[in-house]
Amino acid sequence: MAQLASKFDATEHDTEQRDFEGLPNGIYEFEVEASEIVETGPEKDRTGNGMKYTANVREPEALAGRKFFGFINLENKNAQAQEIGQKELASMCRAIGITEVEDTEELHLQPFIVKIGMGKPSKKKDADGNPEYPAKSEIKKYFFPDEGNLPEPAIDENQPVKAANDNRAPAASDNKPAPAKAAAAGGKKRPWG
Repeated sequence: MAQLASKFDATEHDTEQRDFEGLPNGIYEFEVEASEIVETGPEKDRTGNGMKYTANVREPEALAGRKFFGFINLENKNAQAQEIGQKELASMCRAIGITEVEDTEELHLQPFIVKIGMGKPSKKKDADGNPEYPAKSEIKKYFFPDEGNLPEPAIDENQPVKAANDNRAPAASDNKPAPAKAAAAGGKKRPWG
């Protein structure tokens, strides 16, 4: 047992909980605040390594301080995965304005501009047939200062529509036969159907 210094009243505090939401689609100014190189693949069959990083939003001002969590494949048994990752690291370096890097800390606290959009959910499904990982915000494009066309950071007016959590029975227009359970239940109407 551990005695608190004073009596705590939970009713005096806000207990509203929010699900984590990715960044809205738009143009952002980021800066990498932390990074590390991690091995990839199952523990007994490593496939390579990659850079995990955390970037801070600098602009637009309304979202300043929000975090973006990214991963870039650096070395991989799959040549295509490695090529994609190395192109992304090269794009990040060019967006920052550096040509060579030996330590990921050289990328830290350097501003760069990106376009963020919603990615796709994982192809791998869980036991219920849902994607193992839901869609999340991802970098769609890096903007390069040497091209002289850096856009102003701003949130896009058009955002993807979130799917509603609709657990009702399928609509009659689905033209699907009624489940056998309903017939076996003596024709009772289900409260949700």
